[in-house]
Amino acid sequence: MSRSGALDRIDVLLSGVSDPTFTAVLRGEPLSISGTPMCAFWITNRSTIFETLSTVSTTTAFIIRSYFRMQVSRDVRESVELDLWDACVNIETALRGDAQLDGNASDSNVGTMATGYTDIGGTAYRTLDVPFNVEILGEIPIAP
Repeated sequence: MSRSGALDRIDVLLSGVSDPTFTAVLRGEPLSISGTPMCAFWITNRSTIFETLSTVSTTTAFIIRSYFRMQVSRDVRESVELDLWDACVNIETALRGDAQLDGNASDSNVGTMATGYTDIGGTAYRTLDVPFNVEILGEIPIAP
C-alpha cells in the first residue's frame, strides 16, 4: 500500500468519469479555473481508527469538488443541474468500483454529497462536494 499510489488511483478514477467529462482533474483546491466541468480533490483531515501494539490504522478524509460554470442563459443553468446529478452518480460509481484503490488502501467510502455555489476570480460556479474517506489498516508501524 502506498499513499502516493492511492492519490494516483483517485486521480485515474476521477479522470475516467465520462458523464460529465471533466476538462481537468486537479490535486489541491484550485486558485483559478480555465474550463468546466472541472474536478479537484484534496485532504481535509486525517484520524486514527484504532491502534494495536504494533500498528496504527488511519482514515484520511478528502473532499472531491466538481465545478460547473454558471451562465446567464436559463437553458445552460438548467443543463448544469443534470450535469451535476450525473456527476453525483458517476463519481460514486467510479470510486465504489475500486474501493481498495488498486491495492493502495484497505477500504474507502463515499459520504453524503452536497451542492453549493462559489466564486473564483469573479466567476460564479455551481459546485458538488463529495466526501471520500480512505482507510489504511496498519499504516503506521509502532516500534517496540
